[in-house]
Amino acid sequence: MSMFRQLARKLHGPRSHVSAEQKAWVERRMIWLKEQFGSEPIRRIPLDPTSELLPRKWDRSYTAGADLFNRLCGFMLVDAAALNLHFYSKSESHQIDSPSAGQTQSSGPAGLFLQQKDRQKLTIALEEEGLRQPAQLAATICHELAHVHLLGGKRLKPDEEDSEPLTDLLTVYFGAGILTANSVFQFSQWQSGTRQGWNASRQGYLSEPVYGYALACFSWYRGDLEARWRKHLRENIEYYFSDAMHFLATTSDTTIPFNGA
Repeated sequence: MSMFRQLARKLHGPRSHVSAEQKAWVERRMIWLKEQFGSEPIRRIPLDPTSELLPRKWDRSYTAGADLFNRLCGFMLVDAAALNLHFYSKSESHQIDSPSAGQTQSSGPAGLFLQQKDRQKLTIALEEEGLRQPAQLAATICHELAHVHLLGGKRLKPDEEDSEPLTDLLTVYFGAGILTANSVFQFSQWQSGTRQGWNASRQGYLSEPVYGYALACFSWYRGDLEARWRKHLRENIEYYFSDAMHFLATTSDTTIPFNGA
């Protein structure tokens, strides 16, 4: 831990970095998720960028995208055979005759969950631009598969006020939170000849502090205070996660039972 963080903790004491309302929501919904899905999803080893489940080589092809989708279906406990997978372009999403336009019940970051009355299977549609960034594509897939559990499984109504944030929280509960949290904010710089600039984009529905607290609750629920997987978190997320873990370990101020007790 850096000297700056140690000093901050001495000055401010334990901090969760979330509001009282956000804290209560995360804890209430984490408990609800356990009631809905049991303890199996949260007890597994979390999925991180080095996991054997994720492909080592990536060629940006539709085949690679479909393979990643099938792998993540297995991890997210979803039957891939019950789903249709479709890749779409940004322009296609605005075409009336496109299978990814018009009948969307909910939309996630660079992906769509489609539940069409005239089709037996649910459809997951992924923006083809995501094939250029497999880590973000994996996060998108996990988000959309969370929709399958919540909306496809009739556990949640589409117009539920916290539908999208809860969908991201489910990815945390199922052990994919490292991927989705790391993808919440992306920053890159570019240079071409004498020109240079930067790009910033946001993906997902939870803020970095809320993701940090949610991941801490995930670890607390598991009774995993060490959380060795934290090394895979992006710096900002790890900062919020580490402070939230310190808060929970120091104060035990949470409705989440330690180690599922």
